[in-house]
Amino acid sequence: MSLLGKVTVTGSEHLNGPLGKIVVCNHVGWVDPLWVGYAVLPRTLHQMAKKELFDNPISGWFVRSGGGFPVDRGRPSTATIKHAVSLVERGSLVLIFPVGTRNQDNADAKRGAATIALRAKGEIVPAHYDGPERFRLIHLFRRPLIRITFGAPVVIPQDVSANKATALQLTNELDQAMKIVSQQGRPV
Repeated sequence: MSLLGKVTVTGSEHLNGPLGKIVVCNHVGWVDPLWVGYAVLPRTLHQMAKKELFDNPISGWFVRSGGGFPVDRGRPSTATIKHAVSLVERGSLVLIFPVGTRNQDNADAKRGAATIALRAKGEIVPAHYDGPERFRLIHLFRRPLIRITFGAPVVIPQDVSANKATALQLTNELDQAMKIVSQQGRPV
């Protein structure tokens, strides 16, 4: 991966500690999960990936080998949520794009990451990816700049209940934390 880009990672210390973490990040293209996964090496970054990626045996194998697991974005199953909760409870890192799909700024976050964090009692680490949307042939000759910024974790109080109102409130908090991290990750 380092042959395809000049990578700068800041804030990776926020991923340390015994608690599992949910990394929430902006999603601009199909390569950002690869770069964010690269930024946390040697740890595995388990990723919720749209189920359509698993329909093709090659892309399905590739996503699974990187720690990905399928999610139906329209109707996330209880099993998918339980799997993500289990990973976080075991101390793993789980990547979720809270807006759900590739987007520009100002899209509303969904409450899935907050719901998982509340159930698992994990921490939410806001992240920002700044780089290309996809790999291009020119990247072999002129490596693009890629910046990945991890912000301070949003800590979930142990005594808070996992209900819809709390999840919505936590979603608003993580949305604000992601906006702050995006400003930190922008070049000056």
